[in-house]
Amino acid sequence: MLNADFFDVQVNERGQITIPKELREKINIYPKDNLKISIDDQGRIVLYKKDLLDDLEDLIIKDLLNEGYSQEDLAEKIVERKKELGKALLKMVGESDEEFEKGEYTSLEDLKQELKDEDLL
Repeated sequence: MLNADFFDVQVNERGQITIPKELREKINIYPKDNLKISIDDQGRIVLYKKDLLDDLEDLIIKDLLNEGYSQEDLAEKIVERKKELGKALLKMVGESDEEFEKGEYTSLEDLKQELKDEDLL
């Protein structure tokens, strides 16, 4: 948890709450951001800002189920897969940085032209 700050909110007739401005600023929530909401083991509501790996979670779950994992195994396996994916992405970024430093990169204009040539753009 960030700290022991608590914010009182009220649920309106439509089931909506307003996240206080001070909290939104503290955790960098902006209009159109996607959030996730769940219930923890103690029955408390947990609300957090989605990140790139959260967006991939549905695909990870689908892969795990296709590999034969049960619903009971998913929670633990999702965490493992996200860590693996995070490490792979960091490795790719490092490799890209090395290639860029060597001058081995494609400009955006070259990429656009290549996509156009292949009728993908």
